[in-house]
Amino acid sequence: MGRFRAGLRAAARRFGVSESGFSAVEFAFVGGPFLLFLGCMFETGVMLFTEYTLQAAVQKASRAIRTGNAQDTKTSPTVFKNSICANGVARFLMDCSKVTVYVAPANTFAALKSSTPNSLDIGLKADNSGVKNSSFSCGDKSKPMAIIATYDYNFAFPFMDKVLGNFTLNTKDKDNKPISINYRRLRGISVFRNEPFATSNSCSAT
Repeated sequence: MGRFRAGLRAAARRFGVSESGFSAVEFAFVGGPFLLFLGCMFETGVMLFTEYTLQAAVQKASRAIRTGNAQDTKTSPTVFKNSICANGVARFLMDCSKVTVYVAPANTFAALKSSTPNSLDIGLKADNSGVKNSSFSCGDKSKPMAIIATYDYNFAFPFMDKVLGNFTLNTKDKDNKPISINYRRLRGISVFRNEPFATSNSCSAT
Protein backbone atom coordinates (compact mmCIF):
# COMPACT_ATOMS: atom_id res chain seq x y z
CA MET A 1 0.00 0.00 0.00
CA GLY A 2 2.87 2.32 0.86
CA ARG A 3 4.52 1.69 -2.48
CA PHE A 4 1.24 2.45 -4.25
CA ARG A 5 0.87 5.77 -2.44
CA ALA A 6 4.47 6.68 -3.12
CA GLY A 7 4.02 5.85 -6.80
CA LEU A 8 0.84 7.90 -6.90
CA ARG A 9 2.57 10.90 -5.33
CA ALA A 10 5.47 10.58 -7.78
CA ALA A 11 3.06 10.46 -10.74
CA ALA A 12 1.23 13.54 -9.41
CA ARG A 13 4.54 15.43 -9.12
CA ARG A 14 5.51 14.51 -12.69
CA PHE A 15 2.11 15.63 -13.98
CA GLY A 16 2.40 18.90 -12.09
CA VAL A 17 5.75 19.84 -13.62
CA SER A 18 5.11 18.46 -17.12
CA GLU A 19 4.76 21.05 -19.89
CA SER A 20 3.99 18.67 -22.73
CA GLY A 21 0.76 19.65 -24.49
CA PHE A 22 0.97 23.32 -23.48
CA SER A 23 1.43 24.38 -27.11
CA ALA A 24 -1.72 22.54 -28.15
CA VAL A 25 -3.71 24.15 -25.34
CA GLU A 26 -2.39 27.63 -26.16
CA PHE A 27 -3.16 27.20 -29.87
CA ALA A 28 -6.69 26.10 -28.97
CA PHE A 29 -7.15 29.49 -27.30
CA VAL A 30 -5.62 31.70 -30.00
CA GLY A 31 -5.86 29.53 -33.14
CA GLY A 32 -9.49 30.28 -33.97
CA PRO A 33 -9.25 34.09 -33.65
CA PHE A 34 -5.90 34.09 -35.48
CA LEU A 35 -7.26 32.14 -38.45
CA LEU A 36 -10.35 34.37 -38.56
CA PHE A 37 -8.15 37.49 -38.51
CA LEU A 38 -5.96 36.04 -41.26
CA GLY A 39 -9.01 35.23 -43.37
CA CYS A 40 -10.43 38.74 -42.91
CA MET A 41 -7.12 40.25 -44.02
CA PHE A 42 -7.11 38.03 -47.11
CA GLU A 43 -10.69 38.92 -48.04
CA THR A 44 -10.04 42.64 -47.55
CA GLY A 45 -7.15 42.32 -49.99
CA VAL A 46 -9.34 40.50 -52.52
CA MET A 47 -12.06 43.16 -52.17
CA LEU A 48 -9.62 46.05 -52.70
CA PHE A 49 -8.03 44.28 -55.66
CA THR A 50 -11.48 43.73 -57.18
CA GLU A 51 -12.24 47.46 -56.89
CA TYR A 52 -8.89 48.32 -58.44
CA THR A 53 -9.61 45.89 -61.28
CA LEU A 54 -13.05 47.44 -61.83
CA GLN A 55 -11.55 50.94 -61.94
CA ALA A 56 -8.93 49.86 -64.48
CA ALA A 57 -11.58 48.11 -66.60
CA VAL A 58 -13.79 51.21 -66.65
CA GLN A 59 -10.88 53.43 -67.64
CA LYS A 60 -9.98 51.13 -70.52
CA ALA A 61 -13.55 50.60 -71.76
CA SER A 62 -14.32 54.33 -71.61
CA ARG A 63 -11.76 55.03 -74.34
CA ALA A 64 -14.18 53.64 -76.92
CA ILE A 65 -16.69 56.34 -75.97
CA ARG A 66 -14.12 59.10 -75.65
CA THR A 67 -12.73 58.49 -79.15
CA GLY A 68 -16.16 58.02 -80.79
CA ASN A 69 -15.61 54.36 -81.62
CA ALA A 70 -18.57 53.27 -79.46
CA GLN A 71 -20.79 55.84 -81.18
CA ASP A 72 -19.56 54.88 -84.63
CA THR A 73 -20.33 51.19 -84.04
CA LYS A 74 -23.59 51.96 -82.19
CA THR A 75 -22.48 50.06 -79.12
CA SER A 76 -25.30 48.77 -76.89
CA PRO A 77 -25.38 48.89 -73.04
CA THR A 78 -24.90 45.10 -72.89
CA VAL A 79 -21.88 45.16 -75.17
CA PHE A 80 -20.29 48.00 -73.22
CA LYS A 81 -20.88 46.30 -69.87
CA ASN A 82 -19.45 43.06 -71.21
CA SER A 83 -16.35 44.94 -72.35
CA ILE A 84 -15.83 45.99 -68.71
CA CYS A 85 -16.47 42.52 -67.28
CA ALA A 86 -14.15 40.80 -69.76
CA ASN A 87 -11.29 43.23 -69.21
CA GLY A 88 -8.16 41.58 -67.80
CA VAL A 89 -8.74 39.61 -64.58
CA ALA A 90 -12.17 41.21 -64.08
CA ARG A 91 -13.75 38.14 -65.71
CA PHE A 92 -12.44 35.99 -62.85
CA LEU A 93 -13.22 38.37 -59.98
CA MET A 94 -16.70 39.65 -60.82
CA ASP A 95 -20.10 38.23 -61.65
CA CYS A 96 -21.20 40.42 -64.58
CA SER A 97 -24.87 40.10 -63.59
CA LYS A 98 -24.04 42.17 -60.48
CA VAL A 99 -22.41 44.98 -62.46
CA THR A 100 -24.43 48.14 -63.17
CA VAL A 101 -23.19 50.78 -65.63
CA TYR A 102 -24.09 54.48 -65.67
CA VAL A 103 -23.05 56.48 -68.75
CA ALA A 104 -24.29 60.05 -69.22
CA PRO A 105 -23.13 63.31 -70.86
CA ALA A 106 -23.70 66.96 -69.94
CA ASN A 107 -23.08 70.34 -71.53
CA THR A 108 -20.54 71.44 -68.91
CA PHE A 109 -18.51 69.77 -66.17
CA ALA A 110 -20.44 71.79 -63.59
CA ALA A 111 -23.71 70.39 -64.92
CA LEU A 112 -22.17 66.92 -65.03
CA LYS A 113 -21.17 67.18 -61.37
CA SER A 114 -24.66 68.21 -60.25
CA SER A 115 -26.48 65.61 -62.35
CA THR A 116 -24.31 62.55 -61.65
CA PRO A 117 -25.79 60.38 -58.86
CA ASN A 118 -23.86 58.99 -55.92
CA SER A 119 -22.24 55.67 -56.79
CA LEU A 120 -24.12 54.01 -53.91
CA ASP A 121 -27.33 54.86 -55.76
CA ILE A 122 -26.25 53.08 -58.95
CA GLY A 123 -27.25 49.42 -58.94
CA LEU A 124 -29.90 47.31 -57.28
CA LYS A 125 -32.41 49.16 -55.12
CA ALA A 126 -32.36 48.35 -51.42
CA ASP A 127 -35.75 46.63 -51.66
CA ASN A 128 -34.53 44.46 -54.59
CA SER A 129 -37.27 45.86 -56.84
CA GLY A 130 -34.96 46.66 -59.76
CA VAL A 131 -31.97 48.71 -60.82
CA LYS A 132 -31.63 52.40 -59.94
CA ASN A 133 -29.88 55.03 -62.08
CA SER A 134 -28.88 52.75 -64.93
CA SER A 135 -28.23 55.12 -67.85
CA PHE A 136 -26.48 54.69 -71.18
CA SER A 137 -25.93 57.73 -73.39
CA CYS A 138 -22.52 58.09 -75.03
CA GLY A 139 -22.86 61.78 -75.85
CA ASP A 140 -21.76 63.80 -78.85
CA LYS A 141 -18.30 65.08 -79.71
CA SER A 142 -16.61 67.38 -77.16
CA LYS A 143 -19.24 66.63 -74.50
CA PRO A 144 -18.23 66.06 -70.85
CA MET A 145 -18.95 62.46 -69.84
CA ALA A 146 -19.33 60.50 -66.61
CA ILE A 147 -19.00 56.72 -66.62
CA ILE A 148 -19.56 54.78 -63.40
CA ALA A 149 -19.66 51.02 -63.00
CA THR A 150 -20.65 49.47 -59.67
CA TYR A 151 -20.31 45.93 -58.39
CA ASP A 152 -21.89 44.46 -55.25
CA TYR A 153 -19.20 42.44 -53.47
CA ASN A 154 -20.53 39.64 -51.26
CA PHE A 155 -18.41 38.82 -48.19
CA ALA A 156 -17.51 35.24 -47.31
CA PHE A 157 -16.07 35.67 -43.82
CA PRO A 158 -18.32 36.37 -40.81
CA PHE A 159 -18.66 39.92 -39.49
CA MET A 160 -16.87 41.44 -42.49
CA ASP A 161 -20.17 42.70 -43.90
CA LYS A 162 -20.86 44.50 -40.61
CA VAL A 163 -17.54 46.34 -40.75
CA LEU A 164 -17.04 47.04 -44.46
CA GLY A 165 -20.54 46.75 -45.90
CA ASN A 166 -21.99 49.99 -47.30
CA PHE A 167 -25.16 48.71 -48.98
CA THR A 168 -27.95 46.58 -47.49
CA LEU A 169 -30.18 44.53 -49.77
CA ASN A 170 -33.54 43.47 -48.34
CA THR A 171 -34.56 40.27 -50.07
CA LYS A 172 -35.96 36.80 -49.34
CA ASP A 173 -34.34 33.42 -48.81
CA LYS A 174 -35.26 30.13 -50.50
CA ASP A 175 -38.09 29.67 -47.97
CA ASN A 176 -39.49 33.10 -48.92
CA LYS A 177 -38.53 34.58 -45.55
CA PRO A 178 -37.28 38.19 -45.50
CA ILE A 179 -33.54 38.59 -44.97
CA SER A 180 -31.03 41.44 -45.18
CA ILE A 181 -27.62 41.06 -46.84
CA ASN A 182 -24.83 43.59 -46.45
CA TYR A 183 -22.68 44.12 -49.54
CA ARG A 184 -19.77 46.36 -50.36
CA ARG A 185 -20.73 48.40 -53.41
CA LEU A 186 -17.49 48.82 -55.33
CA ARG A 187 -17.13 51.45 -58.05
CA GLY A 188 -15.05 52.38 -61.03
CA ILE A 189 -15.27 55.97 -62.31
CA SER A 190 -14.10 57.77 -65.43
CA VAL A 191 -14.79 61.47 -66.12
CA PHE A 192 -13.58 63.10 -69.34
CA ARG A 193 -14.50 65.19 -72.36
CA ASN A 194 -15.23 63.41 -75.63
CA GLU A 195 -12.80 64.09 -78.43
CA PRO A 196 -13.98 66.14 -81.44
CA PHE A 197 -14.61 63.00 -83.49
CA ALA A 198 -16.29 63.10 -86.88
CA THR A 199 -19.02 60.47 -86.49
CA SER A 200 -22.64 61.58 -86.19
CA ASN A 201 -23.85 58.20 -84.90
CA SER A 202 -24.87 57.55 -81.31
CA CYS A 203 -24.78 54.50 -79.06
CA SER A 204 -27.67 52.08 -79.13
CA ALA A 205 -30.15 52.25 -76.25
CA THR A 206 -30.80 48.50 -76.33
